[in-house]
Amino acid sequence: MVKVSGAASVAMNLIGLILLAVGAFGIFFTSSHNLTIQIFYMAAGIILIIASSVLIQMEGSRLRKEDNEYRRFEEIKMEARRVPNDLKDGYLIDYTADPCNAVSYRSNEPEPTQTDCGCRADEDVVIIYSN
Repeated sequence: MVKVSGAASVAMNLIGLILLAVGAFGIFFTSSHNLTIQIFYMAAGIILIIASSVLIQMEGSRLRKEDNEYRRFEEIKMEARRVPNDLKDGYLIDYTADPCNAVSYRSNEPEPTQTDCGCRADEDVVIIYSN
């Protein structure tokens, strides 16, 4: 794809508008023997305006894609900022995923629960024999 700067497309557009205006005013104010030249000016102006519009549209679509990617990365950064600071395990940021699924981590371990025999679940297993 041809990369054309914004100034070049603006210049093409302005030249096209000038040619179009010269051709239109020439048709109104000249005799019929210069009619083909004036029509040529108008056609050249229209072609330049269309070419410039196509280049501006292509540049705009490229900028829209960049803006969408930038916004997506900003949403991912906001999701990553919501990760709690007191994690025992790390977390993973997937920049290729959707922003709502980009940050994955295991939340803090649940508080240890009491068993019915009074011992904690994370301690060694206690075996009680009864007669």
